[in-house]
Amino acid sequence: MVNATLAFCCLANLVAATHSMQEAPRVSVFFYLADVVEITGSDQSFVADVFMAARWNDPTLAGDHERVRTLALEDVWHPVLVVVNERGADRSLPEVVNVDRDGNVQYTVRLTGRFSATMNLKDFPLDRQQFNVWVVAPLLGGNRVELVPDTTPSTLRNEQLSISDWILGEPELVTKEFRATPLASPLQGVALVVNAKRKTGYYIIQVLIPLIAITLMAWTVFWIDPSVVPPRISVVVTTMLTLIAYRFMLGNLVPKLSYLTRLDYFMLGTTSIVVMTLFVMAAASYLRSQGRDATVRRIDRAGRLAFPLVFGTLTFLVWLL
Repeated sequence: MVNATLAFCCLANLVAATHSMQEAPRVSVFFYLADVVEITGSDQSFVADVFMAARWNDPTLAGDHERVRTLALEDVWHPVLVVVNERGADRSLPEVVNVDRDGNVQYTVRLTGRFSATMNLKDFPLDRQQFNVWVVAPLLGGNRVELVPDTTPSTLRNEQLSISDWILGEPELVTKEFRATPLASPLQGVALVVNAKRKTGYYIIQVLIPLIAITLMAWTVFWIDPSVVPPRISVVVTTMLTLIAYRFMLGNLVPKLSYLTRLDYFMLGTTSIVVMTLFVMAAASYLRSQGRDATVRRIDRAGRLAFPLVFGTLTFLVWLL
C-alpha cells in the first residue's frame, strides 16, 4: 500500500512538472520613452532614456496582505530580460519588485544610454527611420518565458523630447521575434517601435542654399564678354575651389557611409557641372585665339540656356524623385 501511494505521488509530481514546463510563464512588458537625446547616423545608434516595466503573476507570493510589498528582485522568481539592441545603457532604479495580495508582480527598470539602430541613409537628409528598444527572454535551463506587450497604459512617450533635428511619431508596442543566429530557435520578444522623420530646415538653409549659390557663380561666365578671357577662367576656377572647400567643411555634417546619399549625388552633380563649364571656357578661349569669335558667342548663348536646364534637371532628379 505504501509503495502504491509513493508511486502515485511520483506520477503526480511528474505530470505536474511536465505541465509546468509546457505552460510558459506569461510576462507582459511595457515601455515608456522618457527622452531621446541624440541620433547618430554614421554610428547607427541613438541615445535615449527608457523605462521598462514587466508584470507577471506568481501564486506563491499571494497572501493576505493589506498593502503592496516591496521585495528584492533576487528573492523572487523573475524572468531574465535582455535588451538585444542595448549598447552600454545604464540601469538607475533599485533591483526590487512590487507584489500585491493576489501575487501580481511588477518590476521596473530605467535604461539610460545608447541603443543600436539599423538605418538606411540613402535619402539623407530626406530620410525616415525606425527606432526600437527590443527585449527578449532567453532560454535558461530549458525554461521558456512568453513575453507579450502590455497595452494597458495609454501613452508611451514624453511629449517634450531633447532631440531637436528629428520629428518622432507615436510609439507602439509590438511582438517581435529574435534569432541570435540564423539557425537558432526564435525567441518571442517585445519592442517599442518609433517612426522618425529628419527635419530638413537646417540642411536647406545651411547646406543646400549656399551650395546652389556657389554653383550659380559658374553660370555668370556665359554673361561675361568673351574678349575678357582671364576673368571668365578665374570665375570658374574660383567656383571649383569653393566647392572643394565647402565639401571639406561638410565632412563632419554628412554621415561617413560606404554608399552615396541624396546630398552626395547632388554635390557630385554640381561639381561635374562646374568642371564641364571650366572645359567649355577653355575651349572658348582656344577658339577665340583662332579668331572664331562668332562660334564663341554661339557657345555663350547656348550655355546661358543649357546651364540652368542641366542644373534644374539635376535638382529634380535628386530631390524630387
